[in-house]
Amino acid sequence: MITRHTVGNALVLHASERISTEARTVALSVDRDPDNDIVILDLQHELPFDIWDTVATELRRQRLRRGIRLVVCGARPETGALAGQWLSDRLGRPVIAPFGRMIPGAAGLLFVHATDLGGWVCYRRGHTPVWQSKRYPVPAWDGAAVDHLTISSTCAAEPLPGGVWLRESRDEAAVAVHGSHLTSTMPCLPDAMPVLVGCPGTAPLRLDDIARFWRGLAPEGREHARFVQYGPVALPDGEQFGQALADLLRSPVRVFTGVPSGRPDGPAMFTVDADGRPGWQVFAEELAYRPRETLGAKAVTPRILRHRAPPELGEPVGPRVYQYAHDAVVEVIPSGLWLRAPEPPRHADRIRAVPMDPNRVRLVVDDPAPAAADRHRELAGDLAARLDPATRRRAAVQPSSLVAPGRPGLSARGIEAGTYRYTTGHAAGLLPAPSVPAPVPEPVPVAVAGPPAPSTGEVAATVPAVAGPAALPETTLPDGSGLPGPGAEATGPHGAGPDVAGLNVAGPSVVGSEAAGLHGAGLSVVGSEAAGLHVAGPGVAGLDGIGPDADAPDVAARDVAGPVLDGGAGWATSPTMTLPVHRPAPAPVRFQRTPGDDARGVRPGPDLDEERTWFRRAFRREIAAVSADVADVLAAHPALAGGADAVEYATAVRLYLSAAGDGLDQALRSAEPGGHVPFARCVSAGVRRLPVHRGVAYAGAGLTTADLRRIAQRRVLTDWGFTNALAEPPADLPGTVEVLIWSATARRTAAFETGDGVPARVLFLPGTAFTVLQVQEPEAGAPARLLLRELAVEEPPVDGRVRFDALALAALRQHLVRRTGPGTPVPAAAARRFTGVPGLR
Repeated sequence: MITRHTVGNALVLHASERISTEARTVALSVDRDPDNDIVILDLQHELPFDIWDTVATELRRQRLRRGIRLVVCGARPETGALAGQWLSDRLGRPVIAPFGRMIPGAAGLLFVHATDLGGWVCYRRGHTPVWQSKRYPVPAWDGAAVDHLTISSTCAAEPLPGGVWLRESRDEAAVAVHGSHLTSTMPCLPDAMPVLVGCPGTAPLRLDDIARFWRGLAPEGREHARFVQYGPVALPDGEQFGQALADLLRSPVRVFTGVPSGRPDGPAMFTVDADGRPGWQVFAEELAYRPRETLGAKAVTPRILRHRAPPELGEPVGPRVYQYAHDAVVEVIPSGLWLRAPEPPRHADRIRAVPMDPNRVRLVVDDPAPAAADRHRELAGDLAARLDPATRRRAAVQPSSLVAPGRPGLSARGIEAGTYRYTTGHAAGLLPAPSVPAPVPEPVPVAVAGPPAPSTGEVAATVPAVAGPAALPETTLPDGSGLPGPGAEATGPHGAGPDVAGLNVAGPSVVGSEAAGLHGAGLSVVGSEAAGLHVAGPGVAGLDGIGPDADAPDVAARDVAGPVLDGGAGWATSPTMTLPVHRPAPAPVRFQRTPGDDARGVRPGPDLDEERTWFRRAFRREIAAVSADVADVLAAHPALAGGADAVEYATAVRLYLSAAGDGLDQALRSAEPGGHVPFARCVSAGVRRLPVHRGVAYAGAGLTTADLRRIAQRRVLTDWGFTNALAEPPADLPGTVEVLIWSATARRTAAFETGDGVPARVLFLPGTAFTVLQVQEPEAGAPARLLLRELAVEEPPVDGRVRFDALALAALRQHLVRRTGPGTPVPAAAARRFTGVPGLR
């Protein structure tokens, strides 16, 4: 029994009770075919023997006279070709059917791929089948991107639904991940063929491989080709990607500054960072490069062929120039936006030639004189605050004297920071990171004394400032004025001045802190009204006398919200959480205790209803603040957006990576139950969905030789907090010991890192065990090293070595021999998360 329904632009024939999700998705997204009727056969289950006769009968009843474009869902790839020929012979009508595997692309594109050619084939009764196209709808360049080609021993050209991809051919795992993302997100542009070059996380692609591809490209392919740097490319020092291609190919080339996404008729283009995640939506979308006339000649400034101009820029007054104020205009440049006087200065070409940074959008401020610089900086701050949130997070306001060096401009005092933070009042809550990380003082535990209450002066004398990302240091501006960070005004009527960062000292029974003073300092406090944390003297007697050098349990990692109804002390009825302040591990080293089930950061089984309810109630304000950012991330990474709980788990990950999660790992390692447990479980659920990092991960530690020998005797270390490590060698991690971990299941957090985050971060889930492969004590010219391997879940943590240990140890040693380069810098505020050994408190 066949049932027919018209869905979207297609006629769906299905044998089961309901149309499958695959068939419904294709029917609703596919574009109308002006020459053929689109018929979708939904074959998802075991079918009766006479199914094809029934299909032919149903198609005759439709009295269709045009050709048929046949889409088969839920069957083997060869079914489409067999059904196309059979139906054409039976109905006497041309049938266009897929020969190969049909892959739904972005925006309704239907892409057909097979080992041998593959594509849409037209079948006619009594005629030889004729290949028609690779894609439907058919772009003008379709025939130029058809076959999978081997370019060299290390490079292949792979056709994609939306273009062609020149990529490394030796790392199939990385290629598969990024290829799936490009297939589902990059649309097929009718008149432009994106040629993506390189693959994130693989070896740089050589220019020789690009030249070989270009020489074999048909004329229509060259006409429509638009190069996109998607991954690392081996370029000459100081050379731009587009200029290097033009000089190499001795031909003008066109370059997309980002990867297209969205609809083909109006795609958005986003830059690509080192991990392949989307960066910022570009303003100058397409550039034209001309080759140098002679070797060593000056390169011609690239010409902008296509750009986007959001309405915030104002009315157009010239090519790519918009009137933002009566005395200032905004010009679209390849690296971002340029706010200047109506008449361009003499050094304009140098500003327009500045290359684009995939991680940062430049808002260049013209600074011919101090007065004009102040005016332009004020306007640039207003403009930055009006841009969309994703662009605003990556905005860096920079003076033109810094962007175009070698000309007079502001004094050294005015440009010493290099990057301004925009200062409009309505954007005070938005904190784009400065280009140079600001030093953050190390927070220390706060001593809470019993009665009698100390005076304000005594508190100021004994309690250092509670500092963190929520209270950024002052930034010197060109006019000499100081820009206080948010929270500098959070000294209430009982405030003790800036040195105590908003601490309010009450009477004998209450010693608390304003919530604004604690956020970002490792003391994230969220109550039912978010009004602050009030701790009664008797209830926290265990905190008395705790100092930086005290060797005591992590008594701060507990709920201190006061009594709970019915005498219970569970976190489910008390949405309040207190996290400990980071402090150096005491000597000698202490190993973590195994927590009970109620204190573990990972809960067995998928049921997290109670934890999610607690998280929504406890972090409702934080969730509202980051909801737009999280939605942008999930939209850019469809693989992370599955399920109704995806937004909550993604928000938990974002908060953990911010200052709100600074003390979570220390609380988990205390093996004590509390409000940190449901928070950690929601974070773990979100982390599980992130991409896996397999290979070497790095951390640092401050250990003595005696500590290393104790660790060597331990052999197996289990970390009950999140183990933070780096997928790239760090440049300046503090500590005396270099920790190298061979990872099998660590997750990359780049998708959720903020502008001042660590894109190279990887996380191991709480409860991950590591075996000690080797301990290298410090020698002359060689630092101390600790080599670890992550143990698989099914692998018992035994004292005897197993065969995986030798393989991992050999790989780590080989990596140390081959490692070159200065390493990746880590922001000072985040460095402490990567300093420590798994399994230690």
